[in-house]
Amino acid sequence: MLSPVIPRNWFETWLKTSAFALLAVLAMLSLAPSRLSAQDLPVIIGRIEGDDLVVKTTTHGGVEVDAGPTVVASGSDVTLRSGHALLLFDAGGEISICGPAHFTLLKSAGAVTLALDYGRVHPSLDSPETLTIYTPMVVATPIAISGARRDTTLGLGQNGEMCILAAHGAMRVEPQFSGPGLIVPQGGVASLVGGQIESSRSDASSCSCDFPRASVEHPRPSSSQEISALSHPLQPEHKKTDAGTPAAPVQEPVYTVLMPPLSFDASSPTPLPDPSPETILLVREVRVSPSIVYHGHVNPAPVQATPAAPPTPAAPSAAADDRPAQTQPGILTRLGNFFRRLTGQGPCAGAGCGD
Repeated sequence: MLSPVIPRNWFETWLKTSAFALLAVLAMLSLAPSRLSAQDLPVIIGRIEGDDLVVKTTTHGGVEVDAGPTVVASGSDVTLRSGHALLLFDAGGEISICGPAHFTLLKSAGAVTLALDYGRVHPSLDSPETLTIYTPMVVATPIAISGARRDTTLGLGQNGEMCILAAHGAMRVEPQFSGPGLIVPQGGVASLVGGQIESSRSDASSCSCDFPRASVEHPRPSSSQEISALSHPLQPEHKKTDAGTPAAPVQEPVYTVLMPPLSFDASSPTPLPDPSPETILLVREVRVSPSIVYHGHVNPAPVQATPAAPPTPAAPSAAADDRPAQTQPGILTRLGNFFRRLTGQGPCAGAGCGD
């Protein structure tokens, strides 16, 4: 019996097709992720870590829900139920978050938008990347001064009360609907209700938000241009000398920065340029000290002893004690003298004439 003959070309084609199909299936199985992957995510913004954190990101395969630490992308919805969280940007900079907080992140053309529903966010940016914070009432944008670091804080309560703190740089606040905008200057703290400024406070702790860095501290590059006119120099410690007397305090120079005020024009489509560094003056106040300074102490003058007073001489006794006692006349002599005075026979002489 003759067996059917299979053409060789057809057999080779079938083997190649089966091999390609098997390789395609293996590749799909190896690339299928259990969590978010770079192919499914939109534009990556950075990485976030926190205490009680939930991050929801819409991908091509659906909505991915993760807890920190995880990556965040454009369109990620972040909820911090309690505690603190830290968002690190891939382009540089970070945002400290204090819960409870809820916001959404968007990135387009190198600019990051943070839509804040409630909570407190503290962006600290070293890169020139633009960050805009949208709230239901206002739009806030951190502004760099002379290219220095931007370090600002914005807090929004669920009752609508808002606080703004500009530690380094300024914060431009523009209402979303109507009304003039305002700029919170460097070192200023403002409180807003319904998008309108209510008061300016000097208590920075009421609007602060810092991520606790107990184990890891992310270093920040220092800037020589970072000078705050509102910060006072630290008082030096008074060290004690060997003799136990405190040393005189060292007089530190006081620096004051004088610069033109920041301005805002609502009709201008682009922000006004920052003041030129040539118009900023740095004033140093010092106190001229004498060329010769004497250190020491003055001993008190010795107390002179008062000389003892000479003894007071005793008062003289009665005159009768200095002369010998006189003999008293007898009774007969006294009678004779009495009769002589009666008869007028001469003067009385001798003892007893006066009796």
